[in-house]
Amino acid sequence: MAQEVKNDIKKALQVNTIPLIAIMTAVTTVLTMLVKIPTPIRGYLNLSDTMIYFSAYAFGPWVGGIIGGLGPALSDLISGYPQWAIFTFVIDGLQAVLVGLLVKKFNPANIIIGSVIAGVWKVFGYFIAGGILSGFGPALGEIAGNSFQMAVGLIVGFALFTAVRQAYPPLVRLGNFGIKAGE
Repeated sequence: MAQEVKNDIKKALQVNTIPLIAIMTAVTTVLTMLVKIPTPIRGYLNLSDTMIYFSAYAFGPWVGGIIGGLGPALSDLISGYPQWAIFTFVIDGLQAVLVGLLVKKFNPANIIIGSVIAGVWKVFGYFIAGGILSGFGPALGEIAGNSFQMAVGLIVGFALFTAVRQAYPPLVRLGNFGIKAGE
């Protein structure tokens, strides 16, 4: 198992994926910063989940995890929320890795189940992070907003992936759905 993961990571992180990671991280950072709804515990709701889900579907767990962790964490740093950056990097990065590992077949039920499990991780992760930064009382109040952000991100991320996949069939070769281009 460990050797298989090591091989998967090595295959995913090749020289030709570095520009892809850089571009997608920049897009994710900008999209995360585009919509910012402040929350009571000095955080904000945003569209990061859209790109986290899209990246995991399109590029698999390891590339998606880097994009999903770095993009929103950079947004935190740039937007004046540096106290959240390390939490965001870990929580959002693991969310993308979980989606990439859990969603192996391109069918709506599989995508929804894997994505919801990863989204529950994110909501739980931000509850713990919010508890550490601001106390568990205020963090409890953030669960509904984070759940809404996750649900919107799942819907929009899946729709975006579906549209891009139809417009650019070779995209499926980059991810882990095992679909031949054009299917």
